[in-house]
Amino acid sequence: MSLVATIALAASSLTLPQCSWDRPGANPFMGDLVAAVDRYKDIPAATRAKLKARMQERRYDEIVDIRRDEIVGRYDYGAQIRDMHFGTGQVCQTVSRAKWKDTTLERGLVYCEDGQCVLVPTVCRNVSRITRGALKAAGAPGPTTEEDTTPLMFDPPAAGVPQVEGGGAGNGDAGSFARASSLPTASATSVPVGGGSISPPSPGPGLVILPPNTSTSEVDPAPIPAVPEPSTWALWALGLLALVIGQRGRLQQQRPR
Repeated sequence: MSLVATIALAASSLTLPQCSWDRPGANPFMGDLVAAVDRYKDIPAATRAKLKARMQERRYDEIVDIRRDEIVGRYDYGAQIRDMHFGTGQVCQTVSRAKWKDTTLERGLVYCEDGQCVLVPTVCRNVSRITRGALKAAGAPGPTTEEDTTPLMFDPPAAGVPQVEGGGAGNGDAGSFARASSLPTASATSVPVGGGSISPPSPGPGLVILPPNTSTSEVDPAPIPAVPEPSTWALWALGLLALVIGQRGRLQQQRPR
């Protein structure tokens, strides 16, 4: 295997300790959603098989609202999202949503088996894990969308790559944050929710890798310095050579005759 192929393989299976999920829909997971569950080795194989079968058949438990500080559904969910798949196969162990606005909302499909729950955000396919508690009492606040009466604006994502044209799951959804990420902020499409709408987040990176023990509220994406092209180095070397020759000429002129 060539060095380039080895580096590409290592990068595609990279596990990162901490990331900031700044903009849902940017850098979505491009792999097989069902197969991604096998990266969760701490889940028993039999449980993973049941989760994969349900995902393949699109038999999700419910659609939840993912907000900055909570996950809202018919059950009591922990706010934390962890082990998030993104890009070409990378996984982030600890995921922060601290930079979301309090009005930011993402929808997600939940699959649970034997106390293990997998979350699939509907516009970016970033397969993740969450913790589910007890079923809420009647009358308790639930998700803003009523899946029994409101038709879905997407196909529940399953195996394969995301659709990129027309409606459906992944970044092909016309109202998704992924589609809006390619447009200027002023013209981004709002996502209908209940009787109102939620505007997509402002442009920015999807997942920002954070150094260890770093607060997400203090980290801003740093600009990447440009790498000089070979022609720039050549001009720089020629300029330096001209300076050296000129300096030597002046020294020779100053010598006593």
